[in-house]
Amino acid sequence: MALIVAGVVPAMASNVYIVPPEAPPYLINPSAPTVDVLEAFIQTPGMSFDSPGFVNLDSGWNDVDVNPMYSAEYGTLSASLTEDLAIFGSNPSFSVDFYAFTGCASLEPSSACPVEDLTDAYAVFFNGGSYSSYAPLTAGNLAGENATPAAPEPATMMLISSGLIGLGVRRSHKR
Repeated sequence: MALIVAGVVPAMASNVYIVPPEAPPYLINPSAPTVDVLEAFIQTPGMSFDSPGFVNLDSGWNDVDVNPMYSAEYGTLSASLTEDLAIFGSNPSFSVDFYAFTGCASLEPSSACPVEDLTDAYAVFFNGGSYSSYAPLTAGNLAGENATPAAPEPATMMLISSGLIGLGVRRSHKR
């Protein structure tokens, strides 16, 4: 059993930061009763998500880590989610932007949710390693987030390169 001290659960390589539950009404679409995708973007340099970025997920929910600063959880419609984040870094004061969507969990959540499905948007602030406050965001903030997938591993690049070289050799032999 983990020891919880001031909202931080010590982990092997990263810390788990707990965001207190937020209940509807949502800031952007107050009429939405539930969400099915929650995206999180770390805003502070030197901090990054562990893999998985979202931990202690609710039943039926999954995590996808798109890049070191962007993680998403998705699953069945829910009115109250666990927002526990596994984060690396030495800065005790940092912020994370959250975007909640309704109706797009069937899409691959890595930047596939349309802004029209945005239900909630807020920034969460941590000071001294603990949750301190939140502030509302707008749909316009989403456009500025880095949703670019992480660069492929070197082995993947080697495989792609050798395939392209093979195609080039084959094409030159046909001439």
